[in-house]
Amino acid sequence: MLLELIEYHWAEDIDDVLLLLGRLDVKTVPLAGGTYLLGIQDDSIEAVVDLRDLELAYISEDARGLHIGAMTTLQQLVESPLLKDFATGLLMRSASASSSSRLIRNSATIGGTIGAGIKSHADLLTALVALDAEVLVRSGSKTQVDLSGGTNERPGLSLAGVVYKGKQERRIPCREVTIERLPGELIIEAIVPRPSLSSGASFMRVSRTPADVALLNAAAVIEIEGNSYRKVRLAMGGASMEPERLLAVERLLEGTPVMNPLNSQKLLSLLQEGMATFRPPADLRASSSYRRVSGMGLAYRALEEAMNIANWRSMVTSERRS
Repeated sequence: MLLELIEYHWAEDIDDVLLLLGRLDVKTVPLAGGTYLLGIQDDSIEAVVDLRDLELAYISEDARGLHIGAMTTLQQLVESPLLKDFATGLLMRSASASSSSRLIRNSATIGGTIGAGIKSHADLLTALVALDAEVLVRSGSKTQVDLSGGTNERPGLSLAGVVYKGKQERRIPCREVTIERLPGELIIEAIVPRPSLSSGASFMRVSRTPADVALLNAAAVIEIEGNSYRKVRLAMGGASMEPERLLAVERLLEGTPVMNPLNSQKLLSLLQEGMATFRPPADLRASSSYRRVSGMGLAYRALEEAMNIANWRSMVTSERRS
């Protein structure tokens, strides 16, 4: 509970939100769905800004990919027609797995989930990292200046204490939001690049029960060009664990010939080599050694499914072109 809360603001303009978040004398935080914020014990938070009227709940697409507004709920991700086929449903499936409760998915937002980071225990974070998603953040400023009265050639009245509202935007890779985002920056949207037509994606998770948080999860994205793997993304995460790109595995697979049919022994050897330094953190639910051992099988299954889907889509795309 926020026991020291003294201010509640219902904002109707993003610029007003940015000015409130930028205050140094009162610690102010944004209130999105509230599923995380209202349950924490943080006596330093003195004010919240409700974001419900900012029109940030949207899912749109352009030639480059998707734009998902920060106030879009996880349930909207699950039900969106645009996400059904995007990256073979990776975002839709991971959003659904992030919470077994539809009530929570109707409240939890993608912006709040990204902002909370590992404390949200959301499978969606791993999928966003695997898709090379970026987060658009915006910060505001207020500058007070005194204007002079002009000259004989350009006459004008002098004005004192004129206030200018300004803003600055920047993009942060989703895997770096926790360390790169500044306290006064507001998450505006998530930007997800569109995978090629000859691509496949997969999402796997291990948990004590289907409704429980993931002890470990894996998201894989494979893109094929010609007869080789042009792009390989493999990310792993879990409860109380930052999503981690397995860069060594990706480098070993990128540029190699397509395995059709899949060479299980070769893939397993590549994983053993690429995951030799994989050291996930321990959690109350799972030890580091458990995650390290089970991660090998989980990564294998995720890559296997993504490769099979990419192979099939590559063949279909080639037939259409011919």
